[in-house]
Amino acid sequence: PAAVALVKSVDITPYGSTITSVATANGIVACAVPANDGMTNGKVVLFNTAGDFLNQVTVGVLPDMVTFSPDGKKILTANEGQPNDSYTIDPEGSVSVIDISGGAAGITQANVTTLLFTAFNAQETALKAQGVRKTKSTSTLSQDFEPEYITVSADSKKAWVTIQENNAIAEINLETNTIAKVWGLGVKDFSSPMTGIDVSDNNGQVLIANWPLKAFYMPDAVGNYTVGGKTYLVTANEGDEKEYAGLNERTTVGASSVILDPTVFPHAAMLKQSYNMGRLRITNLNGDTDNDNDYDELYTVGPRSFSIWDAETGALVYDSKDEIELYTAKHPVFGAIFNADHESNTPKGRSRSKGPEPEGVVVSQINGQQYAFVSLERIGGVMVYNVNDPANAVLVDYKNNRLTNSLGGDLGPETLIYISNETSPDGKAYLVVTNEISGNITIFQVKGAIT
Repeated sequence: PAAVALVKSVDITPYGSTITSVATANGIVACAVPANDGMTNGKVVLFNTAGDFLNQVTVGVLPDMVTFSPDGKKILTANEGQPNDSYTIDPEGSVSVIDISGGAAGITQANVTTLLFTAFNAQETALKAQGVRKTKSTSTLSQDFEPEYITVSADSKKAWVTIQENNAIAEINLETNTIAKVWGLGVKDFSSPMTGIDVSDNNGQVLIANWPLKAFYMPDAVGNYTVGGKTYLVTANEGDEKEYAGLNERTTVGASSVILDPTVFPHAAMLKQSYNMGRLRITNLNGDTDNDNDYDELYTVGPRSFSIWDAETGALVYDSKDEIELYTAKHPVFGAIFNADHESNTPKGRSRSKGPEPEGVVVSQINGQQYAFVSLERIGGVMVYNVNDPANAVLVDYKNNRLTNSLGGDLGPETLIYISNETSPDGKAYLVVTNEISGNITIFQVKGAIT
């Protein structure tokens, strides 16, 4: 692990123009490859670990994430189905399940089941009332759904899929290959105790405080673990708004088009100052609760936290509230670039939008305790939480390989892989981090118990 060597570089262009995700199990490498136009069905292309082509099958539109079930018998893809820029085409989001129990080389299209969300179109009103978010009024709910990331239960019988822009999670029954249910995640209230937020990028100070603001959780990555006989989902709550020529929901509190209800916001002029909430990005799709063309509530995307959910009931068990911002603000090294972007060392550059932006998560058992590793896309680094008591998760470590005196080191961490000491080549445990902006892979050794 200290001297990683390239085995082979595989040219993906014979199969498509890009690659969005890679997963491997039992000597098989699965690659998610969208169609060149991004509007039609994509592929999963299979190689062996030497990089030799094995097979390919068609999946849904824009496969954005691929993973294996723990038993290695199935490959799943989250097919995002994003619209074109003008929003004249909005493909349905979907989840594809590929049965490879008979081996990768022999599979055909008959081994692929692509699950659509069309059955939930008739439930749109009820689902919206439960916290599922609909963004484009002229699309069906199944078109609006954009599956993002998948985690599969340890027994390979269930999978859970984040539907990011719609602030929802779907449960997949892998014994019947059906979508069992979809539920909304609700919102986080930044006016609640211990739930502050740093909202301005130009007031010259870290000011983590309560504001009249709510945030959609909108998780990207999700993991799962079981403790005490119950299964929990762990989400990295990145947040993601729609920004297309045909639908742009991004605006700011200070925009002239954002009229704050004078009864709800008697301090509107103060809130709209640039050094207060004025430059904070919010969505223009939510907030006019009485349909009188002003904002009765303010909603941003991304609560700057990670969360733990009851996988059975969908209830929120734990949220890290404002701990990530508080911790990084006070850090003796990285406090100097608090809420910096991954393309600049300017402090507070992302305070107006998603802050540290939790992106990736992996959950692993270490010495009998469950730990969640959470990557922070913007300021960088990985936070480690002991989640063995799901309702009382504890921050135990933070490592960041980014430079602070110049723009360099690891930038834009995303996907994480934990390699246990039982499966490691040298008997030591490792955390592997992929960094999107700096374009490198970093390997951390996990030494002993994390306390």
